[in-house]
Amino acid sequence: MKRRLVELGKDAVLVLLLLGLILLTLLSLPVESVRQSPVLSAILQPLAPLLGLEQAELAYMEVSEPVLDAAQPLAVSVSMSAGRYTARWDFAALDAAFETLGGALGEALDTAGETTPANEIQLRRALSGESVYFDYGLTLPAAVVASWLDAEAESELPDMHACVLAVEQDAVALYFLGEAVERAETALSVETLSKLLESFRPDGSAFAFEQDSTLEAYTLLPETSPAVPAASVTCPCDSRFHEALATALDFNPYGDTSYTDAAGTVYYSETGCALQISPTGEILLTSTAADRFRATGPETAELVEEARRLVSLAAGDSAGEARLYLSGITASEEETVCTFTYYLSGIAVNTGSPAARVVFSGQSVSRMEVQALQFTTTGQEILVLPVAQAAAVLPEGSALVLRYQLQGDTLQAGWVPGR
Repeated sequence: MKRRLVELGKDAVLVLLLLGLILLTLLSLPVESVRQSPVLSAILQPLAPLLGLEQAELAYMEVSEPVLDAAQPLAVSVSMSAGRYTARWDFAALDAAFETLGGALGEALDTAGETTPANEIQLRRALSGESVYFDYGLTLPAAVVASWLDAEAESELPDMHACVLAVEQDAVALYFLGEAVERAETALSVETLSKLLESFRPDGSAFAFEQDSTLEAYTLLPETSPAVPAASVTCPCDSRFHEALATALDFNPYGDTSYTDAAGTVYYSETGCALQISPTGEILLTSTAADRFRATGPETAELVEEARRLVSLAAGDSAGEARLYLSGITASEEETVCTFTYYLSGIAVNTGSPAARVVFSGQSVSRMEVQALQFTTTGQEILVLPVAQAAAVLPEGSALVLRYQLQGDTLQAGWVPGR
């Protein structure tokens, strides 16, 4: 009997030690990881006073992904009675302009009627009158932009790379610029749009067609050459980054299924899913588990949102002063691919390959490749050719595009021909 009690006591001690080990592991998780998991929050919230925390600090908080960066155009150009103002090559200016005008675009997309073909004369007249031009820098379904703005058009919308809201007599028209120009009537009021447009002040910018330039007609020309911020580029992938990313993607960073090879690449694996992070910031996620990383639906907007969510988890928070924007969507019968590019001060960064690439098989993510980089501005500026000189050396009909080029751990900037 005594021997049996001793054995039971040993078993009890082992159970307590195991529970203590599990508890210590849970307590080592970042507070944000606990708050984003209803299970972890339920377990650890009652223990918050023992950790010197308020229980509210460990309360479950459902995270809603912000859509501002997703919906953000690369240029917003306003034509009002006093002239033209253009927000471009500056995140602060773009944020402010889109905060003012994004709601109007959402309402226009939400109430857009059937589209009809429009010609260049109509489009140029619209751009030169009371209007606002949104340039997204890539061709994408207008329905994707609408979804980012919580809008849902009653009619089918075309693919576009830019759109225009224009006051035309007693109504506001919405133009879509894609392979062709299409126009739709909207229920947005003229008074609402006119009031928003008049809140801006002209800065001397103009479209190329407004200045009889040899450049592509819808190239936006600034009055003076832009000030391009210089920046340094580093890799953010330290041990804390590894653990945070693994946790965010629902891998166990402390289990025996993770290891680091001789080159410093960290591997995490689970059934049907694997994650690896190299010392230089290359991230590779592969999955054969149909329900592990899955979009909420089969539509392009739903696939894009899941891709954006995963890319943001992988590298968005560590990008420093840069942002990751959607830069391409390609689809076939077998797969859909979403690519992303780093932007610094509203200017695309050429890193030699896409900053991120997410591949879908149906609704499920089968592969994600990300180059994690951190951008820090130095307070200095990079000199670029004056606009007139750049226009003179580019082929006739080219768009004038400003772009960063990553060289080692620094950035160069200059003009390149666009679409």
